[in-house]
Amino acid sequence: MSDALAPGQPADSTPYKATEAIAFGWQKFKDRPSTLLVPMIVVLIVLAAVWLIFLFVAGGGFFGSKSCDTSNINGQISQSCGQSFWRQVLGAGLGVALLTLFGEIMLAGIYRGALRVMDGESFSLGQLFEGYNKIQVVFAAIFISVATGIATVLCFLPGILIAFLTSFTLFFIVDQQLEAAEAIQASVKMVWHNFVPVLLFFILAAICLAIGFIALVIGLLVAVPVVVFGAAYTYRRLADPDIA
Repeated sequence: MSDALAPGQPADSTPYKATEAIAFGWQKFKDRPSTLLVPMIVVLIVLAAVWLIFLFVAGGGFFGSKSCDTSNINGQISQSCGQSFWRQVLGAGLGVALLTLFGEIMLAGIYRGALRVMDGESFSLGQLFEGYNKIQVVFAAIFISVATGIATVLCFLPGILIAFLTSFTLFFIVDQQLEAAEAIQASVKMVWHNFVPVLLFFILAAICLAIGFIALVIGLLVAVPVVVFGAAYTYRRLADPDIA
């Protein structure tokens, strides 16, 4: 397996395998274990802070118990308290949109760092916001977060599908310097044409993250970089070289 993959080019002519992506991520992490750890920790702290602030500021209005309804059915009195179902769904959608917005912006630098490492270059926390068009990242993040949030309000499954199809948008922006709309289109095209292999990768990635979480949460410090490197490998193997 090649240590570095040229932008937009496959490592070889063999078919892509999700297991190889995870194996590649593990090997890269073993080779340079500290490269993504500090930037990852910073990103996770920021995302956790954003979510906690949302819950503190707006969570009570969407999920808190504000009113109680009493009903009498056949002489049996029952009481239910809490916000309405649709208010809770709206709160979930808003929370997902906000977290997606900040997540996309922060993860762009992580993805760029993973690609730099794959290309044999250095990467540090100071380079988290270097080497890519931040405006296009913001545009893409806003579009994806709004679309994901609206789809989550309508029904959770469409929100998951949108997030899945657009999951490689940032790679196209930071690696091939595409504009937001072009990057979203490229991600949807790549994932749609490789639906099963990409789905298998994300299933394996979810298993890795779950194992990392079970391992006293500290395991996430290993699992997250492995998954990021695996995603970068997947992008490099499956991206259309003629898009750039």
